Amino acid sequence: MKKLCFLLLLFICPVFIIQSKAQSNQTEDNNSKKVQKPVDAKEKKSIEAGIKRHQKIQTKKTRKRMKQSKKKSRRVNEPKKEFFLFRLFKK
Repeated sequence: MKKLCFLLLLFICPVFIIQSKAQSNQTEDNNSKKVQKPVDAKEKKSIEAGIKRHQKIQTKKTRKRMKQSKKKSRRVNEPKKEFFLFRLFKK
């Protein structure tokens, strides 16, 4: 009986902790979206031109390495699925 209670607590407690963290993250995301200002066309065009210029200056090997690292960083930083138990008890 004690083992059953322990296992029950072990599986239920982390779910409540994760849910509270998820709610606080959502409020932070909403606040950060409001603060960001929209980028106007001139600014966007100048940023793109600067990036192109920076890449033209680099050697071919360096450009290839930059491209690979950009690809890798996208893959690493993209959002990942939550643990299946958290998704199960989410709503």
